[in-house]
Amino acid sequence: MGDGAFEYDCIFERELESNVITLLMEGAEDFDFFRQPDFVCDPFLKGSYAVYKKETLIGEGTGKLCHIHRPEIIDAKGRRCWGDLSVAGNSLLITIPERWLSEAAYPVVIDPVVGTNMIGSQTHWFDPDNDTHDRLFIENSLAVNRFRLPENFCGNATAYVYVYHDDYWGRCKPVMYSDNGNIPLMRQSAAEGLFDIEAGSGKAAGWREADFCANASIIGGSEVWFGLFCEWFAPRFDFGAKCYWDFWDHLGDGIPERYPLWSSDWFYDFKLSMYFTYSLSQNYVRTITQGVSLTDRRRVTGSFRRLAAEAVGVKTAVSKVGGFLRKCAMGVNAAMRISGCRSFLRIITEKVHAVMGKIKRRPVKPRVELVLKSSICREITLESNLI
Repeated sequence: MGDGAFEYDCIFERELESNVITLLMEGAEDFDFFRQPDFVCDPFLKGSYAVYKKETLIGEGTGKLCHIHRPEIIDAKGRRCWGDLSVAGNSLLITIPERWLSEAAYPVVIDPVVGTNMIGSQTHWFDPDNDTHDRLFIENSLAVNRFRLPENFCGNATAYVYVYHDDYWGRCKPVMYSDNGNIPLMRQSAAEGLFDIEAGSGKAAGWREADFCANASIIGGSEVWFGLFCEWFAPRFDFGAKCYWDFWDHLGDGIPERYPLWSSDWFYDFKLSMYFTYSLSQNYVRTITQGVSLTDRRRVTGSFRRLAAEAVGVKTAVSKVGGFLRKCAMGVNAAMRISGCRSFLRIITEKVHAVMGKIKRRPVKPRVELVLKSSICREITLESNLI
């Protein structure tokens, strides 16, 4: 079932009019539903759906919301069968085998399981050349998926990849290439760090990070190809996204400047469990009003000191008359008002810094949710931090 998975039981007390059950999904238009192939080994994952956001913002990780697993159907006698899933628009359809349903004893329970684990569901793929199911390894290759940048990118970034298997070797680095007609072209990353891909021997599976930077300014909304430069590494993934996967070792020992594309028509169907984050790079200009420039700062300070000296002068004059000692204190209060102006100026400066801090923040991330409804079931809402 997986971490964070829960069951969404549909219970039918009497005979169904159709062998197809429909659940409505509010907010479905904001997500991609990637159907996992029927050739996967785990029967629980055959025909299941990996649900990803169509537009992933910075801080939303891979963009995966949940995984809708293959539903199991159970009747009152304990007989079981698998149902088939399909998505049509905003509807999730569950199809029950007609023959099994005709012999079922009611009540019948339909048990779709929704997993909230945000990593890829798959570790193996079907190799048509050898007719075998093999663990997926990136071997002396560049494996990249396409991403859309939500904001301008010019500077440092942190890349993340999910590490789970104890068979690994050599280097594993983040890398980024430009997009040229939906294929990777020129290198856009630099100073790529190394992922710690060791798992086992006391190191638990989990997300690992490495730094890199953009080698030029990239405008928000641009498409880039981000991925991994590896010698031997086993990634987790879901089926459903275009993945170019080409060898680099015939070109040298380092990351090639041009993506080593063998053919634009040769790619795989892997959405790797990896992502990256970066900070929005901007230049801020302060404008000083009232005709005062930065070079006038010393003159403004001089004026302030002169006013303070005048206040002290008044204090000195009135101290010669005993009857005015209390008014002298009032004069001190007036001088304190000038000091108050200084404090007021400091508060303004602090507010400017606070406002500038708000400007530098990223856009507020919208709430992400998917609601499943049916006329015979309770409503559930799936919410995720999208990691």
